[in-house]
Amino acid sequence: MRMGVTGLATAHPLGEQLPAIYAGDTWVQQMTEAFDQVLAPILTTLDCLDSYLDPALTPPDFLPWLASWVGIGFSEHMTLQQRRALVLEAVSLHRARGTLDGLARLVRTLTGVEPVRITDSGGATWSTEPGGTLPGTDESKVTIQLPESVSIDRKWLDAVLRLGVPAHVTVDFVAE
Repeated sequence: MRMGVTGLATAHPLGEQLPAIYAGDTWVQQMTEAFDQVLAPILTTLDCLDSYLDPALTPPDFLPWLASWVGIGFSEHMTLQQRRALVLEAVSLHRARGTLDGLARLVRTLTGVEPVRITDSGGATWSTEPGGTLPGTDESKVTIQLPESVSIDRKWLDAVLRLGVPAHVTVDFVAE
């Protein structure tokens, strides 16, 4: 949460902008200095608004707010760098959700592994009847190859990736 910043000077003091008759009035100058202390954080925030809206520059306590704009949330397992990258890529990831490319980009964003190798047992079909056979092999799964050197909570990553695949598809990790 943004709060007042002690000692933050304003770029445009109110006392200097008053008519000359008030320039020598001590009480008026003290009153405008008090207003300057209240307004300085607001004016500074407005001057820097573009930085607050940029995931790479925004203060860490603003990231959850930006994330809510693009419909994502964070886990306590995520680093600040991962959170910034996820907010930055969120719209693109939403657009590709449910595809192998989208899954690869999500893994790349969360782990930093490049290139990401994903295989899919695959298949596509449709049916007018509920309870029809599912596409692909008997066990539809997505296999993700990650180097052992990647230090990430694999249970958490597995839970995140399960949100990006169809309900009948399992996610499996293979060490390189």
